[in-house]
Amino acid sequence: MTSENEQPAPDPAPSVAADPGTGPGSIVRPGVDLEPLVTAADLEELHTGVLSPSFPSEELESLESLVEGCTSGRTRALGVRRDGRIVAGAVAAGSGVPGDVMLLVYLAIAPGQRGGGIGGALLDAAVQTWVAESSPGLLLAEVEHPDHHEASEAHGDPAARLRFYARHGARVLAVPYFQPGLGASGARVPALLLTTLHVAPEAVAEGPADAPTAVVAGPLREFLEAYLLGSEGSLRDDADTRALLGSVSGPTVGLVDPADLASVPVGMAWATEGLRASDGDDS
Repeated sequence: MTSENEQPAPDPAPSVAADPGTGPGSIVRPGVDLEPLVTAADLEELHTGVLSPSFPSEELESLESLVEGCTSGRTRALGVRRDGRIVAGAVAAGSGVPGDVMLLVYLAIAPGQRGGGIGGALLDAAVQTWVAESSPGLLLAEVEHPDHHEASEAHGDPAARLRFYARHGARVLAVPYFQPGLGASGARVPALLLTTLHVAPEAVAEGPADAPTAVVAGPLREFLEAYLLGSEGSLRDDADTRALLGSVSGPTVGLVDPADLASVPVGMAWATEGLRASDGDDS
């Protein structure tokens, strides 16, 4: 299974007007022309030139896993190409069955291409494309909790990243979320926020369809169980796993404004507290 981590790469990059002369298979959306990336060569270019510089190694799946996922159809990759080079990409994973949950695994811009608006256009275009193609019940994204992850030059500012997603309509699910480890021995990434980029009408549990305050829990629980099992090889019987799955055991899960995170439980908070304490001891 693909190792599903999202986190949009820091500082979206320059936007270029759509070129009417795009090649076969390109998807014209406002702001960018998206191209499905399906060949091993294109996926290697995306992985090497865009994803690898944008994500820590513990959050980045291998090239082999990316290619295998795209070949099987469980993973979808879209790219933006300039002057013959892939400069930005978005990767999502899901069954493709209408009503199921999809996850935006990566949204990233190549170094040297960031800073002019392509990130927002890429996100909007990718969401439109996947919703039109697959009709997911939920399209989700993982974002670092800004109170528990520090900004870095290499990987960007979590607070700015959350504001970016909020501008594009993201809401935060009230669950103690963490990124599953990549493989049985892979380290989990604590204190992530699981956000919604698209909520289909049938997934709305409370509130209006265009501004839901809660979603139906069942599909979300199925997704989380499958994600944990596929990424880590088993459903671990530990406190963090029990807390996460317990938060989606009822009929609904609340949605929270990204500006009001106090009501969102923090997944694996103990791990971030330990890290902060270590940082303080070293200073």
